[in-house]
Amino acid sequence: MILAELLKEWPCELECGSIRTEIKGITDRASDVKPGDIFVARKGKKFDGWNYIERALQNGAAAIVHNRYEAKVNLQIPVIWVPNCSTFLSYASKKLYGAFDEQLTIIAVTGTNGKTTVTHLIGQLLQSLRVKVAVLGTVGLFINGKKQDIKLEPLTTPLATELYRVCAYCVNQGVTHLVMEASSLALSEHRLDDCNIDIGVYLNVSRDHYEEHGGEKHYLAAKKRLCLFSEQIIVNIDDDFCKQLRMEHPIVKSFGKSLLADCSIIHEQNIENGMQLLVQDHDIPIDIVIPFQGEYLQYNVLAAITTLTELGFSLEEIARHTNNLKLPAGRMQEIPNNLGFRIIIDYAHTPSALEALLSALRSQTTNQLVVVFGCGGDRDQGKRIEMGEIADAYADYIWLTDDNPRGESSSVILNSIVKGIHMKPYRMEPNRKKAIQNAVNSCKKGDILVIAGKGHEEGQIVAGQIFPFSDEKVVKEILTLLEKDKNSL
Repeated sequence: MILAELLKEWPCELECGSIRTEIKGITDRASDVKPGDIFVARKGKKFDGWNYIERALQNGAAAIVHNRYEAKVNLQIPVIWVPNCSTFLSYASKKLYGAFDEQLTIIAVTGTNGKTTVTHLIGQLLQSLRVKVAVLGTVGLFINGKKQDIKLEPLTTPLATELYRVCAYCVNQGVTHLVMEASSLALSEHRLDDCNIDIGVYLNVSRDHYEEHGGEKHYLAAKKRLCLFSEQIIVNIDDDFCKQLRMEHPIVKSFGKSLLADCSIIHEQNIENGMQLLVQDHDIPIDIVIPFQGEYLQYNVLAAITTLTELGFSLEEIARHTNNLKLPAGRMQEIPNNLGFRIIIDYAHTPSALEALLSALRSQTTNQLVVVFGCGGDRDQGKRIEMGEIADAYADYIWLTDDNPRGESSSVILNSIVKGIHMKPYRMEPNRKKAIQNAVNSCKKGDILVIAGKGHEEGQIVAGQIFPFSDEKVVKEILTLLEKDKNSL
């Protein structure tokens, strides 16, 4: 594509160079620049692209885009000023890589908790109803349940430069529906501004990312942005933020347990290995069976069901397939064992997620509920004492350990959590592998051991480095050793 064609519909100022330059791609990462690419010198939270122009030039950048009023450079290649680098990056990515998003039915799911679970539940139901569907988010790209071997940044929502390539890939694979996670960070960084989203789904909003956005006001404003480019909105009417959103936007469908919800659960009961829900959607109520228990999982399933009804499927059609639903990796994931107690791994790393998880398992515990968890470093410090209070309220024994300490001291993080623990016994073991091993060894028949915070993750961030670490692999190693010891007796 010629640079002039890319820029003709965008406000900009050419500072030097020719607009007849041929452009092949775009990126805001100097290390990723390939010959013929535009380098967008965007200022991020940690790094300033302006400081990496020389590296971009060495890698073959064909043009530089920036939004600094005070910066003037004279290079042999085009240098273009734009009002906002992030919005330009989104616009130009779609223009360069193709509007394949417009050939897909796209569902974007946002919320502090539950995005991964809900996107995968929607994907499974659509697949069961013979729709070729892709699911994109925290654990990668899946098409009809099969993980794709495609390189993506480890982000909840892809960069704009990746998103339209993913859409092209999906279309070429015959996919008709794309279900994706929409993080608050992606929304605030304008990654989805130009994406043709058919349905935006709001699950819940709580405090976990306030600090990353500069406060509650900015976080909520980021979440609201999904409404700007979604044709239809679905909200959880039982969540205060979502309820307010419903009042502000008339084209909204709601789900929840409230009588005001469009799609609601009007009766529920636990059954063996699951739950039976009586669900109503403006019509005769239908019994729906799901193979797991817990109120927050009811909401996740209801969000998925409501989305499918909005796509035109009836409750009766959907109900035939809900009993076969499976939770994604690291979400209420049970590790089988012969020790007489249950071991569950879950990604819960926010106060609301931890409370939902522990309250669900509290009612299923015949003996003690034991929890292993920590809090991430260089993140919201206010939630630490709150998570300590939640563990104190629901668990019988608490093991505090490292999550992703990043650049913070383990002892500072753990001692912050301890301030919320007043009644229950606890131990601090920063080494996560040792903490899990000690917790497994301490459990007895009838207990439930919950290992929370990292879920599907396969790395641990310590002092700026990522070390291989998987809760699932650690548990399986411990179980293998215990089995060997048992057999040798």
